[in-house]
Amino acid sequence: MNTEELHPVETPLALDLPVAVETAPASPEVPETPEATEVHAEAAQAAANAEAAEPAVAAETAVVAEPPVAPAEPTPEQLAARKAAEEGRKRAAETWQRVASAKDSGETLNGRIKSEIKGGLLADVEGYRAFLPASQTRVAKGTPLATLVNQTVPLKVIEVDEKRKRLVVSHRRALEEERRVSRAALLQSLHVGEERSAKVVRMADFGAFVDLGGVDALVPIGELAFERVDKPTDVVNVGDEFAVRIMRIDQGGKKISASRKAALADPWRDHAELLRSGNVVEGTVIAKEPRLEVEIAPGVIGSLSDREANPDEYEIGEKVEVSVRNVDYRNRRIRLSTMHAAVATSSSGFAPLGVELKRS
Repeated sequence: MNTEELHPVETPLALDLPVAVETAPASPEVPETPEATEVHAEAAQAAANAEAAEPAVAAETAVVAEPPVAPAEPTPEQLAARKAAEEGRKRAAETWQRVASAKDSGETLNGRIKSEIKGGLLADVEGYRAFLPASQTRVAKGTPLATLVNQTVPLKVIEVDEKRKRLVVSHRRALEEERRVSRAALLQSLHVGEERSAKVVRMADFGAFVDLGGVDALVPIGELAFERVDKPTDVVNVGDEFAVRIMRIDQGGKKISASRKAALADPWRDHAELLRSGNVVEGTVIAKEPRLEVEIAPGVIGSLSDREANPDEYEIGEKVEVSVRNVDYRNRRIRLSTMHAAVATSSSGFAPLGVELKRS
């Protein structure tokens, strides 16, 4: 066996032969310009600077982050304003509670009428809005509701809107209660025989009804004046004011009688010394029909019969001397006689026939 076949010997020819090696084609090299080189250098430097700056930024952030600062204390003015606001809210709540509770307690509140609106009036009750329906007002017949605007009137709370803080009120109910209270107090203080101021509120054929300040009383026709009265309107009229004397109180005050005459100056009492039989006084002729009438003192009037004096012989306003013959205190009548008739009677020497008959 040939050893050369088993172990081939490298020949110098193998070393000299070129070997074909497959390689990827190399990209053509672009020569770097000076500008590109400078840009690359600046980018590298910027990256290095950023890496170096990161710890510093973190350190700076850590230094800037400070703990939260507590809010400043309020000034005295701010504290005073807060206190005033709190007290105002408290007072408003207390006021509303009292106003709203007036519905159940029945308390009468005062309200100022602000304006007229559809269906009634708008009122201010201690700072809260209140609606006063037209049906709950009390004004004189034919008087417009607007006359109540800008007036302060008593009111009763009849409805409460808790959510909206609104009220519905009544003027009529408040006045009715005032009248009941006034009437009860007046009746308690009223006594027979005392004098009261009265105002005529309505007329009747049998007398006049007067208001004593919350209670009505009747003044009968016979108690209107001393003289005979045919019609009450001959003496007084609605709206007249005068003094009366309480004559009677019946049925717990439901019926009260009063007298205007009793409260007037009584001329018969004031001139009682003149009203004595036989007194001779000077008088003034004030009437000639149906008989001669002579006023012998203010409010004191006597009459003469046709046998005593002929009316045709006297004139109204003429001064005459008369004597008092008879006084009827019950019916307030005075019979007079002229001085001529008195002298004729005395000079005859005879007494009147009636006297003679009694003597016999």
